[in-house]
Order: sequence, then structure tokens, then C-alpha cells
Amino acid sequence: MTATAQVHAAIRKHTEIPPESLDLALRELAKDRGFQLVYLTENVAALQTRGAIGDFTVDEALKKLLSDSRLEYKFVDDDTVSIFPKTNPTSALGGDRTRTSGSDQDSSGSASKRSTGGQFHLAQVDPGTSVGPSAVSGLAANAQQGANGADGISEIIVTAQKKSERLQDVPVPVTVLDADTLADSGKVLIKDYFSSIPGFSFQPSILGTSNYAIRGITTSGFTNPTVGVTVDDVPYGASTQGLNSGEVPDIDPGDLAQVEILRGPQGTLYGANSMGGLIKFVTKDPSTDAFSGRVETGASTVYNGAQPGYVLRASFNIPLTDTLAVRASAFTRQDPGYIDNPITGINGVNEAQNEGARLGALWRPSENFSLKLSALYQHSKTLGGSDSELMPGLGGLQTNDLKDSNGYDRTIQAYSATLDYKVHDIDLTSVTGYNIGRTFNTFDYTSFLGVCCTEPTSLQYFGVGVTGTKYANQFNLDKFTQELRAKTAIGPVELLIGGFYNHESAPGSDTIVYAENDVSSQVAGVLLRTLYTGPAAHFEEYAGFANLTYHVTERFDVQFGGRESQDKEVDTPQFSTGPYVPIIYGVTPLTFTSPQIEAKGNAFTYLVTPRFQISPDFMVYARAASGYRPGGANTPGLTAQGAPATFNPDKTQNYEIGAKADFLDHKLSIDTSVFYIDWKNLQLQLLTLCCGSAYAANGGAAKSEGVEFSVAARPLQGLSISAWLDYTNAVLKDDMPAHSSVFGLSGARLPLSSRVSGSVSAEQDFPVSKDLTAFVGGQVSYVGDRLGQFQGWSDPAQTMPLPRQRFPGYAKTDILFGIKDDPWKVSLYVNNLADKRGVLNAGATDLYNPNAVLYIVPRTIGLSAVRTF
Repeated sequence: MTATAQVHAAIRKHTEIPPESLDLALRELAKDRGFQLVYLTENVAALQTRGAIGDFTVDEALKKLLSDSRLEYKFVDDDTVSIFPKTNPTSALGGDRTRTSGSDQDSSGSASKRSTGGQFHLAQVDPGTSVGPSAVSGLAANAQQGANGADGISEIIVTAQKKSERLQDVPVPVTVLDADTLADSGKVLIKDYFSSIPGFSFQPSILGTSNYAIRGITTSGFTNPTVGVTVDDVPYGASTQGLNSGEVPDIDPGDLAQVEILRGPQGTLYGANSMGGLIKFVTKDPSTDAFSGRVETGASTVYNGAQPGYVLRASFNIPLTDTLAVRASAFTRQDPGYIDNPITGINGVNEAQNEGARLGALWRPSENFSLKLSALYQHSKTLGGSDSELMPGLGGLQTNDLKDSNGYDRTIQAYSATLDYKVHDIDLTSVTGYNIGRTFNTFDYTSFLGVCCTEPTSLQYFGVGVTGTKYANQFNLDKFTQELRAKTAIGPVELLIGGFYNHESAPGSDTIVYAENDVSSQVAGVLLRTLYTGPAAHFEEYAGFANLTYHVTERFDVQFGGRESQDKEVDTPQFSTGPYVPIIYGVTPLTFTSPQIEAKGNAFTYLVTPRFQISPDFMVYARAASGYRPGGANTPGLTAQGAPATFNPDKTQNYEIGAKADFLDHKLSIDTSVFYIDWKNLQLQLLTLCCGSAYAANGGAAKSEGVEFSVAARPLQGLSISAWLDYTNAVLKDDMPAHSSVFGLSGARLPLSSRVSGSVSAEQDFPVSKDLTAFVGGQVSYVGDRLGQFQGWSDPAQTMPLPRQRFPGYAKTDILFGIKDDPWKVSLYVNNLADKRGVLNAGATDLYNPNAVLYIVPRTIGLSAVRTF
């Protein structure tokens, strides 16, 4: 190599070549770096590459592309590189004439035709020529073993920092779940796979919503969410509890490529509500490469199930032209019910019906322009809840809830348009999103209202002669977001700047409380109805952000980022009527109109991340980052009960060191981090003195500190093993405020998080014949004991606090068997093999019933068959 070529090859540049055909990858690299690659087509025609995504020199990028290919490279001159088999180095273009398949070949790069049909390929792409989009558009999940070498760990590409990178290169703790793998094992909902994610906590409620926490950052209850959610980089769900936060889409894996879970605050790149971490749903992109499809059918049964479950999924990729492709998918699924109600005589009351579809289009008329459109629709419905009642006369999976209570009817729609346009050296991106959520909940309110109304005459609910109460509400959410960002590189500096706008509203929300006969389910009267004069609430956010990465050397870089956010929430007046009004609001008439409430706030978040590449496969990093969730307004009617009108934002600051590395020729991979999170001005769920209505307020500080360690190995042919262990100590740093309606002392554990959790999984492939392969696998997950949310006082003098609920730790075992005979795959799975009753939530605080408990899903056996084409 000449001196000029050495200088050229030493320049480090960001490279985004995903796992794809080696021929296409080499073409992309040649165009990007401005030189020629010369090779025999027959040497690369059937090969795949793991890609090269990250900051690489030419040498490093070539090594990445050629890993596991048994090919190597050599610089011929300043502008030409030859690719040749390792076993035949004389085929390199040196300066000597070389005989190949009966043809003469010289260093000029020309070659004559050969009778064998092999061709000598000159990979030099004209500047104006598009090589066509890749099949995965840089968002590949776990690459197939055949594309990565039979003995190596699959390489994973993520978009955690809003650009495609190798998971091993991202200085953020990220867990990636492959959607097809989830589908094969029947783990289609977050409640099925949350225990596979380090530091992740999940708590369902009977309201059709759930509470998610990462690294213990939650105070539970109905406060603003601490975990952000995006679908194709579009924020999803409400930002505040006033607009029904906590509703996270359970997107069917048939529409997904992968799920990325980012741990730790992500406020600078992802804004509000990512103070604990982020869940990224990444859907599958269309491809112009070829027509393809996937069809899956399956059936399942659950312990104590009243009906079988089933699923049917189908997806098709359809290239329309060389520059335009569409992808369509649809599914229908029934989740069997396993909770029986002996009072109403209905078994399997929590049976759920789900269906949905997605349509995506990708248009890339040139290498510098692309437009991706996506529309997703999903509908879920269940008539009863999954809570059991721990009462005399009832079994372990039985309930006495009112008929058709604790169920939900939910529709979600997610639309997005992503435009990428390159102008000279600037990459411009526009991400537009519009989400629609419609949720109707009903739940048994009898226990809660009975506690409030203690007068003997009021137990018959104002003379209507019944003792049952049902609460029904309609939560609607419309959310529009727009993000514009620009990315460029100036010498050793990479710069990303952008702006963000978010508008949310809750049109048509309504609440009604019925008096109902608990035996006949006949409605005897309306105790309360609340309507809004307009949309229940509006939320607006404006933000500007910047992210700068300075490459100090080829191996060392530092990332700086900052984001300033301004937000405003307006809760509109609500009109309430009914005999329950005097009890709730303390007013004499049976009607009450609450005032309008407005809350404003702002927050600045930052990140500083130095990263050092010890080698291309060994990276260490440190990270200082912050996140926040906005403040907001309490429901207007609660101010009449003494609740404050507004509450303020709270913020987390994370300090972390970590390492990611591959060893033993990619047979062993580790990911570890040590973190400390400082959390100030906590948002808490407090209770009013009258009827215990929940509202939000600020108070105190907390911390979360811990260690995470993950390892993956492929020690033998066909055998893959992975494990992780997490220790998190999330506790209060200050006592709860002296006059708070809940009790908590410094050192008290935060809700939901277990101090110790872990998982071990393994899968072994067994060749049965030339085309048939069998596989067997299993996973054991452990979730340690947890505490429920902070409780109030057992006496008016506030001298004796109520004990917090303790949820015991549990272990869950899943096993999987199957056979693969391309294009078929058949899987048999058993989830929760030992049929454990792990507790996820319980009691009156979240379930409005002191006797209610929500368990993990009982033992489930399922069979699925997949056909790809």
C-alpha cells in the first residue's frame, strides 16, 4: 500500500451497512469511501455479511464485512482493493499476471470471458447510481445463524441513539428481543416477556393499564409514566396521568422486527417520561429485494382454561418497482381465559380477543431520498379481569366480581411518516406521528365505595336497594408529534441537532358510576356521572436538542448532549351530577362544575458519554445522563377535596460505567454496567381524606443503585446460552413529607422493584437429516420479592401506618421444542412449566379490592407452525 493509500485507509468514518448480501455490502462501501473493489463474483455470490455499523476505518470496515467469509483483501493501489479467498492468495491483484479458470488476468483489473461462467467483478458505483435499499434498512434484529457463521453469536443492530449501530458499540445498556422468537414461544404480550429483561418491572391493574418501571424508578400508582414508549421512533401514549398514562401498546409480534429496551434516563434524545428508560417497538420495513411472506398458525391451552387459544398471522413483502415496496400484515388471536366466576356462573371471564393489521410502504427513488409510511391498527377486548379473589368459598383462580367488570375494550392506531433526505453532507430527517387510543374500562367499585360510605344507611347506596357498584370510564387519546433533525460530520465531530413538538388531547372522555345488583347485574341507578365541557385535557410540549460526538482519536470519543423542553397541560372543567357528588366534593347540591386548571413546566436534560474502543469488539464507556417527566394538573374535581391543583416535574440523574465485549472469535459476549441514579422531587400518589381519591403531588428524594451483568455464549456447534443477573437497590433518600397522606421513611424500598432478579436460557440445535433440524430450549427467570406502593394511616391521628403489601419472589420456567425444515418451522412450547402463582399486583390500592390479586399467567401449552416463502 502506498503512503497515500495508508492515509486514506486510516480515516475513521461513520458507516451504516446492515447485515445483507456481501456483494451489495461491498458495493455500498466502495461508493461511500470512493474507491474500487475487484473480486470474482463467484467468491461472494452466495455469501452474507454481518454488516458494518459504527465508526470505522476502511480496514476495519472491510474486516467487518469479510468476517466469517474466508475471504481477505489487499490494496492494489491508492484507489483499488482486491478481495480473494484466504486459501488462494495468488488470486489477488498484485502486479503479477495470474491464471484463473483458464483466463488471463492482470493488474489493470480487466478480465476476459471464461468458459466456466465465473466473472471478475469491478465494484465501483457511479455517484448518481442507487444500489437499492437493503432488506432491513439498517434495523435488523438477530441475524440468522447462516448469515453470521455457524459458530458465532448473532450480531444485533439497534437504533438506540437514533442511528443504526451494532449493539456492542452503543454506550447505553440495551436489551433486544427478536419478535419472531417471541411469537414462536407464545410470548406475545409484555406481561409474558418482561421477566426476560434486566431491571424491568411490570405491574398490571384492573383499569386496562399497567405500570412499567426500569431500574426501580417508580412510585407506582397513577402518576405520570417513568418509562417512555416509541413505535418507529414516534412517541406513543399519554405523557400525563390526566390523559390516561400507563396505556402501553401490546403490539403483536407479527408486526414487529424487534423490541429494544433502553435502561437508564434517555431524556436528551427521547424527551419526556424516559427518566427510567425507554421501550422501542421497531416494526418491519418493506424491501425491494424480492417478494416474501410469512404465515403462522397456532393453538394454546392454559391451566384452568375455559376455552382454547388460537392465533393466525400472515405478512407479505411486495416489491412494486425497483424503488417502491409495500409490506402488509394481519393477525387474529384469542387468549384463553382462566378466571372463573361462580357467582355469575361464567368461566374464563378474562378471555381476550385481539385482531390487527399493518400496512407499510417504502419509496427510495435515489440514494439521497427515502420516504417510509406506516399505518397500524389493533383491537383488544375482554369482558372480565384477570384478578382472583382471596376469600372463603372461592378457589385460587376464581372471582366474585360483578358481571362484565374489570374488562376493557381497547383500540389503538399508530400512523407515521419518516422522510430522509441527504443534502451534500447533511442528513435531514422528519418523523411525523399520529396516535389514536380508545379505551373503555369497567371495574367492580363495590369494595372501594363501601369503604368510603361507612354510614349504615348509605351501604344500600342512597336507597336504591343494592350493594354493588360498577365504575365505567371512556379514556380517549389523540396524539400528534413532529420531530425534525439534521445530522452531519465536520472533521472529527459528528453533530445532531433537532426540534420536537407534541400535542395531546383527550376527546370524549366520560365517567359513570352505577349502582348494580351483585347477583342479577341489573342496574338500579346512576350514582355519579362526570362529563367534560371539551376534551378532558390538553398537553403540549416544545423541545430543542443537540448531540455532539467528538472523536478524539480513532478509539476514543466523547458524546455531549442537551435538551430544553417546555410543556403545558390544561384540564378543562368537568360537570358532575348524581347522589355521590356531596360525598366526593363536599357540596350540598347534586351537581358540581369544577374549575379549569392549567399547569406549566420546563426541564433541561443532558448527557456526557466518553467511550473507548479497546478493540473493534471491546468497548468501555462512562455515562452521565438525566431524564424527567412533566408535571401536570390533578383532576379538577379533586381540588374540592383538598388536593393541590398542580404538581411539578421530577428528574433523575444517572451516573454509570459499563463495558461490552466479544471474545473467542465471537463465541462469547458480555455486557455489564454499574449505575447510580439520583431522583429528586418525586411525584407521589397521595389520597384525599374524603373517599381516598388519588391525586399527584411532589415530595422527597430517592436513589437507585445497582449492577447489571449479561453474558451470551455459543460454546458448541448449535448450542447457544445466555444469562443475566441484576441487583437494584431503589430506596427513599428522605422521609415522606410530615403531613403526607402516605407513610415512608428514608431507606424504604420503592414499589415494584426486586433487589435481585435474573434469567438463564439455552437452546440446542440437532441435525436430524440433511434438511431437517430439531431444537430444544428453555429459560428460567427469577423475580425477587417486591413491595407494593406506599400506604397511608390506620388511624385519623396518623400514628400507625398501614403495612405495605409484600409480593413474594418467584421463579418461572419455560421450555421450547421444535423442528425446522426450510421453509417450515414447528414449535411446541410450555410456559410457566411448574404452574407458579407469581404475584404481580394485589390489594385495594391499585385494584380497589383488598382481597384481589393478579398472578402471572398459569401454565400454558401451545403449538405453532410457520411457513416462510
